[in-house]
Amino acid sequence: DPEISEMHIENAPEMSDESGDSGRTRTESATSVSSESWQNNDEMMGNLRRAQGLLDQGATPLQIIRQIFPDFDVSRVAMMSENAHFALLSDLLERAPIRQKLPEFNSLADAVELFKTRKNILILTGAGVSVSCGIPDFRSKDGIYARLRGEFPNLPDPTAMFDIRYFRNNPAPFYNFAREIFPGQFTPSVSHRFIKELESAGRLLRNYTQNIDTLEHQTGIKRVVECHGSFSKNTCTECGDQTDGMVIREDVLAMRVARCKKCDGVIKPNIVFFGEDLGKDFHRCVTEDKNKVDLIVVIGSSLKVRPVALIPHCVGKDVPQILINRESLPHYNADIELLGNCDDIIRDICFSLGGSFAEMIASYDTIMEEKKEKEPVKEHHPVVSRNKRQLFSQQEFLNICLREKKGTSESEDEPNLKRPRMSTSDNMDTEKDAFHDIQKHKSEDDEDTMNSDDVLKNIKHPRLLNITDMLNDNKCVAISTYQTVFPGAECSFDLETQKLVREVNHYARSGCSTSESSSSDTLSQSNAISRAQSMDDFVLLEERQKLSSEQRSDSCDDNLQYELSDPINPET
Repeated sequence: DPEISEMHIENAPEMSDESGDSGRTRTESATSVSSESWQNNDEMMGNLRRAQGLLDQGATPLQIIRQIFPDFDVSRVAMMSENAHFALLSDLLERAPIRQKLPEFNSLADAVELFKTRKNILILTGAGVSVSCGIPDFRSKDGIYARLRGEFPNLPDPTAMFDIRYFRNNPAPFYNFAREIFPGQFTPSVSHRFIKELESAGRLLRNYTQNIDTLEHQTGIKRVVECHGSFSKNTCTECGDQTDGMVIREDVLAMRVARCKKCDGVIKPNIVFFGEDLGKDFHRCVTEDKNKVDLIVVIGSSLKVRPVALIPHCVGKDVPQILINRESLPHYNADIELLGNCDDIIRDICFSLGGSFAEMIASYDTIMEEKKEKEPVKEHHPVVSRNKRQLFSQQEFLNICLREKKGTSESEDEPNLKRPRMSTSDNMDTEKDAFHDIQKHKSEDDEDTMNSDDVLKNIKHPRLLNITDMLNDNKCVAISTYQTVFPGAECSFDLETQKLVREVNHYARSGCSTSESSSSDTLSQSNAISRAQSMDDFVLLEERQKLSSEQRSDSCDDNLQYELSDPINPET
């Protein structure tokens, strides 16, 4: 199973912190259990201690899984390597609890009201807030990981580019790519300015950013925690000498490995690679904030990297949560989901809030227009809405879809360029509730199918409409009680079942080299709860597939997998 084989746990050095100790290899984690006390992990830590005890007694990871997680079906992984079993055990031990949705918060209007009334808003941002700045995100279909597969075929896995052990052995690929995301080339987005506006209004408790582009500082946000570090400082991997981030600028732009002037060691920016500790500031701030926060907003993040991904699960059960992202997240139950381009959604919220927020949008548009006139810039400049979008009802949206279905059957040989294009993805995955699992089975040994974007582009599902093409720049649709879809959402509409599906990132389906992607470390060595770690969804997928096999609609395509859920209700 490629989803399981790519799981890995790494051990590595700690990022810089206030004490000045940074970038040096450590034989054990510098983050103690007490620094993880912000996590609601009593059960998690109990299971971890139990697993360690069984491991000390000589039990295999598969035996431990059977003991601690008797409901998990191990038959599908029994033939895999012990490294894969350790990765699976680690993931099971660290799974965040399933959050229960608050029924009183659902709509876009509810989200706007929360932004108006809440005073301690915790915003967790990912790469999605910087996409409009010209910085690619990581996990989308056109993101960094998808590109790395083609541009660096010798990488054992796209995530190896940001893996500390791989960097130590071969820093060249990182330096060949780093100039694309190096600070100083980009202008902060609407999303960054929105967060700054919340701070100016006294409503921002903290911005936890997973980004390393320093755009928060460029925007002037003070209450920010750079969870995964940044390019602002560097550390020599040999002597530990620390320098300003701009010291390596020429090397980065020249795609040349930066060397220490004192010892000629390789210089590493103080960004947190997979396998590195996050540092004391992060844990201290989360501990302070978890009991103060009255609203959590996740913007542009897949929540796949721990321990940052656990923040939404450490707060009180009565704290409402909003997801603003291109796609729904199967492992995270937000109360309100606003799906589409982050900036487009934020613009709509700002228009609804009015006052200084609407003024900020007008000011930003003026700045960007002037910048475009002066010089070509790296930022993306899509057509933007100058006013609040019109909200489609489900009935209106369904009527458009049904008209499209009729038009497709009548004019297959004469495509209409004005019609929404069909989705060309060969690989679909489930969304919870209104979203549905459509994942085409592929042979693991079919290398062309697994790796060729050209092949994927030539395969079409005529039943699927790209939802972004069905929503012009002035429209959005409340596709379910708690989900509103905007342009840019990475999902399609199934004409047959009247359900939404979303595309799977193709890089995640690739097999990985065992030596690079699987950890040989024991549980005591990994201490992965406090380290940056990629979190895959294979456990959730296993459960969804089990559900899908038991309860399937008669209208479901035999070649596709669906999660049980309801189609759009035309009466809503």
